[in-house]
Amino acid sequence: MTLSIKHMNVGYRSRRVISDINLPDIKSGSLVAVLGPNAVGKSTFLKSLAGINKYSGEARLNEAPLSGLPRSEFIRTLGYLPQTLPQATTLVAYELVFSACRAVRTDLSQAEIEHSIDNVFRRLGIESLALRRLAEMSGGQRQMVGLAQVLVRQPKLLLLDEPTSALDLHWQLNVLETIREEVTSTGAIGLVASHDLNLALRFCDQLLILSQQGVLAMGSPDEVLTSDNLRLAYGIEGRVEQCSQGYPIVLADRAIA
Repeated sequence: MTLSIKHMNVGYRSRRVISDINLPDIKSGSLVAVLGPNAVGKSTFLKSLAGINKYSGEARLNEAPLSGLPRSEFIRTLGYLPQTLPQATTLVAYELVFSACRAVRTDLSQAEIEHSIDNVFRRLGIESLALRRLAEMSGGQRQMVGLAQVLVRQPKLLLLDEPTSALDLHWQLNVLETIREEVTSTGAIGLVASHDLNLALRFCDQLLILSQQGVLAMGSPDEVLTSDNLRLAYGIEGRVEQCSQGYPIVLADRAIA
């Protein structure tokens, strides 16, 4: 499976946000971090791929235009997690996730859906939330339930907009480990918008850096996250070093006036 994006322009009716996006083909099993400062279009890019915003140019999955897929195939193929948290309803988490899966995966039996839900809740470590009402949950817990809604459907293309924004350090690691495992084991493609450069370095195969001028760079972490690109994208003097356990980490020395 391959995601191909060529000459893609994204934005809103009155304003273009990113012009002429041309990316190297993204292969099956890849997890790509979509990085960049505020207001460069990370969310707009994911929304466009998810069919929420219109775009021009090409976005193809296995040579088939995403925008041309039949609606039923489109919603089975893509799993989109927005920044907004699931509504704090009186439904319990299990009911919400079951309903979301049944609406899309009509090919699965009730037993298969229940098995998938049990598996996803276990991997995310949220079994204790299964029978809790969303209205009784914290924002971080609701974010985890929202991610479960996406993963339980086993989509081929994961579009996750800041899936760890409401989570503490423990759950940030748990979520990224689960997403990494999902992409690797199923051969899906994952695009994850994030402000956390160190999580991106640790878990993602490729980094896509957006700047105010559009696409700044895309490639492997060691190729892309350089001192020059940190300066150009974020306006900081910074560097990438290794921690005591061998993981790369970004050290920001100072902001450039």
